Amino acid sequence: MAASGLALISKKIIKPSSPTPLSHRIKKHSIFDQLNPCSYMAFAMLYPKEHNPTLPVEPTHISTILENSLSRALTSYYPLAGTIRGDGLHVECNDVGAKFLQAKIDCPMSEIFNQNSTKAEELIFPTDLPWTPSKENLVVAQLNHFNCGGISIGLCVSHKIVDGSSMANFINHWSTMARNPSAPIPSFQFDGGSHFPPVSSPIAEAILQSKTRGNHPCISNKYFFSRSKINSLKAMIAAESETKTSSIDPSSVEAISALVYKCIASNSTRPSIFTQSVNLRPIMKKWLPEEFQGNASFLFMAPEIADPADIKLHRLISELRKEKEMYWETKNLMSTMLEKVKSLQNQLERDHNDEIDVYKCTSLSKFNFRDIDYGWGGPRRICLGTVPINKKIFLLDSQNGDGIEVLVSLKQEDMSALETNSNLLEFASPSSVL
Repeated sequence: MAASGLALISKKIIKPSSPTPLSHRIKKHSIFDQLNPCSYMAFAMLYPKEHNPTLPVEPTHISTILENSLSRALTSYYPLAGTIRGDGLHVECNDVGAKFLQAKIDCPMSEIFNQNSTKAEELIFPTDLPWTPSKENLVVAQLNHFNCGGISIGLCVSHKIVDGSSMANFINHWSTMARNPSAPIPSFQFDGGSHFPPVSSPIAEAILQSKTRGNHPCISNKYFFSRSKINSLKAMIAAESETKTSSIDPSSVEAISALVYKCIASNSTRPSIFTQSVNLRPIMKKWLPEEFQGNASFLFMAPEIADPADIKLHRLISELRKEKEMYWETKNLMSTMLEKVKSLQNQLERDHNDEIDVYKCTSLSKFNFRDIDYGWGGPRRICLGTVPINKKIFLLDSQNGDGIEVLVSLKQEDMSALETNSNLLEFASPSSVL
């Protein structure tokens, strides 16, 4: 479907419903914020009319609901209405607001569903915005009206301010404000920088470089793992365990991410390292208040594997679990992270120099994206924006809960090899929509 099928109807700036207090005007970055780029994460929700029959008929009614509730949501998530300053170490919470776009897409929503390419889905996001950097308008939302009566909401949110967990919380908070306009506006805290300050710039630059667009053009493909195939994969990995004492019962995320990594790496002759973005909130509760929002994820790194033929799924999972246990047992989280981040910097620089392949996996599984209800029921589909970052893997629960969907971003030649990988296709099938 061509981009000419989209017509922009309106552009607005949505400001917080209440001004941010002067005491909250400066938000200092934490190490977690510092190690994430200013790029937009992209996430979309699709609401077909037949699935959401209570959708208002009048487009202006829908936009009014979303604009007013976004304004209230930004009062709680005030850094998202601010500006990232030039030093890259703080946000000025100056209430410049979020962009809110409305567009009309001249086709039924089923054409988006039935496409086998991620290109069709790009229409539902603000044009050319996903994963591009920006230091202002840290939230850009696009409400799309389809000629079948359905709508989609494409959302771009700065990764410098939130991670997957906080983005899910923000979207759900926005939808709560839409369903109940009289609900009290809660206060959240964005004070991670006071507890976990930034590291030196050279270290941060190497890590940031790995999380942004590289010199290699990439394409994205999606694969679906059904619940029955996941169970078969987990059973196979458990059976790989060499002894009873080392036997493991892998989680769905562990099993799928390990398999996808092995299948991609099998096409390379270089050594490789698998990294997994892990939510550290469970152990950060010792230092941060319950109301904390923002970035709190960190890359865990498995040991380097010299030969792809030596990748054993159960060993990989076991090594990552050891890494997690070290963090969970530490008495000084900041010191542990500083030690690890220097090692990560070295490996990512080697990856940039094509000495090694570092694969980066992020799981959004278990985050609450499935019940985002603005007043007309939950979405029929949820969708991640195409990721133009080489060797990147995303996992997301399917909307109906019957499996996990994976978005993979690779160079063309590597993707061509993955598409015919028999080990992957034994457990996964190409997916047209996330």
